[in-house]
Amino acid sequence: MRLFHPLNILILLSLACLPRPSQAFEVIKDINKEPVEKLVIFEKGKPADHLSFVDDANSKLAFTEDGAIECRIVGNAAIKPLIKWKGNGLPDSFKLKEYDYLIVTCRMEGTSKVTNGGKTSDQRAANLWFPVCLFNEAGEVLGSASLADPTPDKRTPDTTTVLKFPMAQLCFWGPGQGDVSAVGFNWSKTHDNITRDFRVVIDKIAFAND
Repeated sequence: MRLFHPLNILILLSLACLPRPSQAFEVIKDINKEPVEKLVIFEKGKPADHLSFVDDANSKLAFTEDGAIECRIVGNAAIKPLIKWKGNGLPDSFKLKEYDYLIVTCRMEGTSKVTNGGKTSDQRAANLWFPVCLFNEAGEVLGSASLADPTPDKRTPDTTTVLKFPMAQLCFWGPGQGDVSAVGFNWSKTHDNITRDFRVVIDKIAFAND
């Protein structure tokens, strides 16, 4: 038997590449692990005196009787309602890189009234392209993602759903600079023959890490 036969050399090289008993494998990330909430901005039913709203007639923010936040969206104008915080042990602002996820528990009820040829009908697309956004102190968008993005079927949820937005996804579309000081929405003007009639109900807003 020739020790240095090419086939023998190939076998020896293959054996050398196998893991040895003393070698350990490092788990980089457990994809099944749930994010851990580190900063809760708002939770339904808990005191919310630290919150303030910036809105207009087309996107009114208010508290519901059971302690949730609702945003009533009407008309067809561009809207940018903001939920801001101060006090209650929360930082006035923070850097995007401090957290891995924005978690919003919410639902979006309602339809658009569309008029064509003198007839009006209620319509609702599967994905309304309605974005939740992070804002800096100047009201500039730092990050943005559709409410449909984290859902399995990519539909805007009309029942209460826990939505987990990775910061990397949010910040991909965020051109602004600065620290996060508000959470809200930013919806462009729609066509003149479309009138919005929606209600976004929010049960919780939090930031989390892996």
